[in-house]
Amino acid sequence: MVTLFVLILTIIASFIQRVTGFGFGIFVMMFFPFFLPSYGESVMLSGLLAGTTAFLITISNMHYVRWRMMGIIVLFNVIASFLAIEYMSSLSNETLKRCLGVVLILIALYFLWGKNKSNKLFLSRWAQGIIGTISGIMGGMFAMPGPPVVLYCISSIDNKREYVVTLQAFSVIFNIFYTLFRTKVGFYSESTLLWWGAGLIGLMIGTSLGSRCSERISNQRLKQIVYIMMILSGIVAIA
Repeated sequence: MVTLFVLILTIIASFIQRVTGFGFGIFVMMFFPFFLPSYGESVMLSGLLAGTTAFLITISNMHYVRWRMMGIIVLFNVIASFLAIEYMSSLSNETLKRCLGVVLILIALYFLWGKNKSNKLFLSRWAQGIIGTISGIMGGMFAMPGPPVVLYCISSIDNKREYVVTLQAFSVIFNIFYTLFRTKVGFYSESTLLWWGAGLIGLMIGTSLGSRCSERISNQRLKQIVYIMMILSGIVAIA
């Protein structure tokens, strides 16, 4: 049953990722902690699948990646994520689930009612360092490095395809390091490879469907549905 759930959720999450440019980790982390054996295995599997999904999108669109704008954010993200993963290994599953619930609700509320307007402040090196740090903490502890980086990319990239593919390139790099750090603290289990294999099938299906539908579906409507689900999932996690 766990393998089947992983397959179904990965299809949906990779579809969302392909259409909107982010959201894989946000979606699966609404569910993984509730049926996988531990929170650590949940973030491990989420990161592996998110990185694989992002790799498939990036590898076929490499010429759209804005590599030069990524350096500072990646550096601060890696440092912050290492510290966050080391810290979270000492926390209980219940504490981490409640923290996840709060983060889900806050992210959903911001993107539902926040304004994603371009802001030159995000282009400064200090801002990039802060964005990388916040993204690293969120990525390390909750497998959700995307939201701060989304704000940065929205502020600095006008071309939709460059925006989507650059986000995927960020995800690939982040998740390579996250996987190494999580393996070090013992979040990898014997079942992880089996679930990842099932997820590979799901992400290929979801990415293919997303590619066909990306121009037909309203990004705004899809995001609103996901964010409402995030709020509900966050409330359940806190309770």
